[in-house]
Amino acid sequence: MTEAIENSSTEHQLDLDFRMTIVKGNIKTAMKHGDGKGRSFTAGDLWWVSPKCIKVIPGYNIRVKSRSYHEKLKELEDAIFHNGFNKDSAISVIVIKDEDGGQSIYVKRGHRRLQATLGAIARGKVIDTIPCIIASDNISEEDMTADLFDSNNGELLTPYEMAVGVKRMSRFIPDDHAAIARRLGLWPAQVSDALLLINGPIEISEYVRDDVISFTLAVQILEEHGPKALQVIEQGRARAAAAGNSTEKLKPRFVPGKVIKKAVTNAAPTMRTAIQDIRQDSGFQHLTPENQQKLDAILEQFRLAEEEEEKLNVNPSTEQQLNLNTTEE
Repeated sequence: MTEAIENSSTEHQLDLDFRMTIVKGNIKTAMKHGDGKGRSFTAGDLWWVSPKCIKVIPGYNIRVKSRSYHEKLKELEDAIFHNGFNKDSAISVIVIKDEDGGQSIYVKRGHRRLQATLGAIARGKVIDTIPCIIASDNISEEDMTADLFDSNNGELLTPYEMAVGVKRMSRFIPDDHAAIARRLGLWPAQVSDALLLINGPIEISEYVRDDVISFTLAVQILEEHGPKALQVIEQGRARAAAAGNSTEKLKPRFVPGKVIKKAVTNAAPTMRTAIQDIRQDSGFQHLTPENQQKLDAILEQFRLAEEEEEKLNVNPSTEQQLNLNTTEE
């Protein structure tokens, strides 16, 4: 079981490098050919297809085959084994023309259902055909990438899986985070964070994938420390291990600088008042010009922050709607 759920760097690099060229096939020809044993597949509202004849496009599905994935796969396989395939849960497939001129049926939506069905069959469950919907339009590489987001509403993509999909889409919509967001149903900030992660050190992406560190914390560290982000994370993991928390997800308190930053944030209101009092004190004039400038600069930062805060206190009726047409820098 452990071997089955391991994710090698090579496999995940394949996720990022994945490309496909689809030559649209002939649906009627593929269904007439059937299972190659003289039995053609039939159509009513749905096509009834042998699950053994449905192929998987290698590397297309961005779901990580984690322990959680396999646990849910086992639950689904058990349900199908005992109750049969749910006819309300048709699998979406596409027909692709092979290099030799043949027609092949590939799963588009429903990878886990197909895998669970094949697992139930391997255990002795008799399932000759399952309901399938043929997707004949929107099967370009860009469309197929977008469909990975549209088709995973039942179980949302993990942040790592989302980042892989965003990276793929950036091939077709480069340098326009707002446009990618519209295409995938995300916020521009999500796209920016996803690309920051996936374009960073592969070790950090793998830590997020394997739940060693949260997506949010990883992005924060990348933003704050840039090229030194991996080093900071490793130091945080070492601190966590020394504190007996090596098996848990990295917590912010173990990240170098986080404790001090939190203390400074909490002390900021008191610091501001203290600096204002010092500014008004007669002894202020006896400070060196350099130290006076430092204190004035801190007060100026507070003043500018107050101005920004005031700008946010707008009347809800006059607040502008978020414009996703604006490209995010």
